[in-house]
Amino acid sequence: MLTARSCTVTQFHVRGRPIALRPFRGEQRCGDCAVRRGGYHHPGCDLQRCPVCRGQLLSCGCRFDEDVPDPDELSTLVELLGVDGNGAPVELHNIAGAEVVVHYDDVPESDVTTVDGIRVTTPLRTVIDLAPEVSSEQLERMVRDCLSRGLFTVEEAERRLAESDMRSRRGAELLREVLQDRE
Repeated sequence: MLTARSCTVTQFHVRGRPIALRPFRGEQRCGDCAVRRGGYHHPGCDLQRCPVCRGQLLSCGCRFDEDVPDPDELSTLVELLGVDGNGAPVELHNIAGAEVVVHYDDVPESDVTTVDGIRVTTPLRTVIDLAPEVSSEQLERMVRDCLSRGLFTVEEAERRLAESDMRSRRGAELLREVLQDRE
């Protein structure tokens, strides 16, 4: 581990879907696993970031197909995993007595904003992500509310929906239909 240029593991998987790891971008060698710049951290490296949440991989709590769960947790783990209406993996967590649904998806920086110091998806991306999970009436109300509050414009929505990552996304298809009905 301390002499290799790079680990051979370059991606993890969530329900079979590959999630690329980011190569080490430090100056010369990682201070923990000693991987060289451009290489991939070794398993167990304290400095490796999670490819899903960007937290410390050792302690973030994200689960990958490669993880070997505690046998006592296996039935619970299988019950908690699912897929949302856009095909992204989801987990149900209980945090301080509250049920929290965690969605895992690739979100480009253009779909991220900061509110009160917390990184969140933009209103447009949030509508796209929620579209398959709500009724058509609720989706129409959401879009109407966002447009009336100036959270995004029809033109901004159409531009984003035309991008390649939105061409086959179910939520984008549903939003396209709502926007066409408005014309």
